[in-house]
Parts: sequence; structure tokens; C-alpha cells
Amino acid sequence: MNEKVHQTITLNVNPYLSEREWAKVWEVYCSMDGWIDAAERPSWYGTDDADRYITVSAEPSGLLFDAHIEPKLWTGWLTLICARLTLALGVAVHDAEI
Repeated sequence: MNEKVHQTITLNVNPYLSEREWAKVWEVYCSMDGWIDAAERPSWYGTDDADRYITVSAEPSGLLFDAHIEPKLWTGWLTLICARLTLALGVAVHDAEI
């Protein structure tokens, strides 16, 4: 079943990163499958008005990802971005609720 569902998660990334750290985060964003270079805010597969999308915003609680995507793709994509952000920032990146 390829039905898309709404998903959200906040990752434990401090939104008050240095310019250098944000550059690393941006590199990871750009390396992820589905990246849309010309979007108003970081987006993958589509923008938040599309049928299929992942977007992110920096909030006081961390990086808030919002998506309307297939569950299997979401799980794999999220696992990969957490691993890449962990390597880039040198701290374990995961669900802020854990």
C-alpha cells in the first residue's frame, strides 16, 4: 500500500547553531533524496501545498519535520537524515521526544 499519511517529528537539533553548523545542516539537507533547491523553505519531494512533501523548520524545540508521504519512505528517509546530521554535527540526532 502506497497511501500517503501526515507525519511530524521534532529532532533534537539546537535551533541556535553557529553559522558553520548551519552550513553543515544545509549540506545534509541538499544531499537528501527529493531535495527541492528553489523552494521557499527546506523541502523535499514537493512543498507543503503538494500531495507529497517533506518540509522542515527550526523551532525552539528543535528541527520540526512535517510530511505527507508514504510511511516506508518516511521511515527510511528519516533514518538517513538522522544518521547524516549525527555525522555532520558530531552529536546523536534523534526524535526530541525520546
